[in-house]
Amino acid sequence: MTKIPDGLIKEPLAGLELVRRGKVRDTYTLPDPSKLLVVASDRISIFDFVLNALVPQKGAVLTAMNRFWRTEVMREQFAHDLVASGSAIDAHLPEALQGNQMLQMRATVVRKLLMLPVEAIARGCLTGSGLAAYKKTGEVCGHKPPEGLQDGDRLESPLFTPTTKAEVGHDEHISAESVREQHGDVVENLTLRLFEKARAFAQDRGIVLADTKFEYGFDDDGQLTVGDEVLTPDSSRFWDGRQWAAAQAKARRESPTSYDKQFVRIWGKTRGIDKKKPESDYDVGWVHGQIVPPEVLVQTARLYRYIFWRLTGRKLEAYQKEAMGIDVALPKPHVVVITGSDSDLPPMMLGLEMLRDEQAAGKITAERHIVSCHRHPEELAQIARELPDHAVVIAGAGMAAQLPGVLKAHLVKLGKAHIPVIGIACESSGNEAANQAAVLSMEQLPGQPVVLHSNGRAYFGGQGFFAACRAAMEHEFPPTTFGSKPAQLNAPLVPPA
Repeated sequence: MTKIPDGLIKEPLAGLELVRRGKVRDTYTLPDPSKLLVVASDRISIFDFVLNALVPQKGAVLTAMNRFWRTEVMREQFAHDLVASGSAIDAHLPEALQGNQMLQMRATVVRKLLMLPVEAIARGCLTGSGLAAYKKTGEVCGHKPPEGLQDGDRLESPLFTPTTKAEVGHDEHISAESVREQHGDVVENLTLRLFEKARAFAQDRGIVLADTKFEYGFDDDGQLTVGDEVLTPDSSRFWDGRQWAAAQAKARRESPTSYDKQFVRIWGKTRGIDKKKPESDYDVGWVHGQIVPPEVLVQTARLYRYIFWRLTGRKLEAYQKEAMGIDVALPKPHVVVITGSDSDLPPMMLGLEMLRDEQAAGKITAERHIVSCHRHPEELAQIARELPDHAVVIAGAGMAAQLPGVLKAHLVKLGKAHIPVIGIACESSGNEAANQAAVLSMEQLPGQPVVLHSNGRAYFGGQGFFAACRAAMEHEFPPTTFGSKPAQLNAPLVPPA
């Protein structure tokens, strides 16, 4: 059984029997014996360990995305176990649990299934454990992809690469042929068909679906039915299409950062968690004693919200309210406009007036500062220190345009890298060289820490500022930071050969 840190174990729901506590989800019986209540928590696991940490709103994102794929994208594509979600779960709950918003956001009512002991994985790109197996043997679950493939390369056609379902420890690859022998072609065929449908949907939204996992069971009528979760950040690798294309253009290719718990995995590797054994009680206790930095958890929460927005086109709360019938408050963005000079303002007036009107209507809060990163370094640092976590910054500068990058550096140092800074290249009338310098000063920053337009270019001039204002109010943003390189103090004047 999965070992959960003691501090994360909550009392079971009153009036219901807890039948299983998984890495992320808790499962309860319901008054109707043919149905179950599945509650997605904010717990997070890496390398088959559940960490002593919670990712804010993770369970709510998983539940909403699970519902989105089943009911909106693939409504007619497959039989699934979902009976009710959102406010509709109340009809299946004891009276004492009805109207509970936390449950409505995180829980689903599902049909009981006889689950298959197989995780049905479809791969469209070669990465992760599939890449590791390919490097070692040239095969992945009995498939033989072409020679010379690298991390992130697209496969000629998606592969069905099943694994075991381990209660403790690592899932193990098994051959596709062994699944065919036990269950026929139906599991493989349905897995690949669903993957192709989801991949096309994601591609239309600029997202690469690299791989995903499905789980199946049989219902009371013997019909193969999709269970567990569908195409969530916990079960899938989603990449930004533009980042993936840039990586593919290199001679030595590496997959881009995935929109999931990647920040936590990276941190876990620095602590050596990937080298520990989940079967060892000592290792489990050691891992449970590790403290995940708060900034890593906040960045991860941002990633989950971001991929939900990219795929659904809606912020989490808007989807919960409109599609799930949950009476949640919509988030009120706090927009902070910073420019280096009064001279930057005239082209921005249309956007500033829009922000003023939205604030008057109670839809946002906003503030504006005129601060030069060169003339007022301490004032800029003070602004960074005082920015609230839900702020979205629009920083505009012309010519060298260092303000957005310098502000982001302050935020990274303060452990607030999750606060997005949208860079505006202010236009210098009649000076094309200055305009190009302003644009490149944002587009060429190492690691791309400043938010750019979805086309990969810097927001430019008055029209760019107006578009950035709309984005600040309506979009979600992935966490960004600078590429990591250690400082070298007192380095030799001439590097050694």
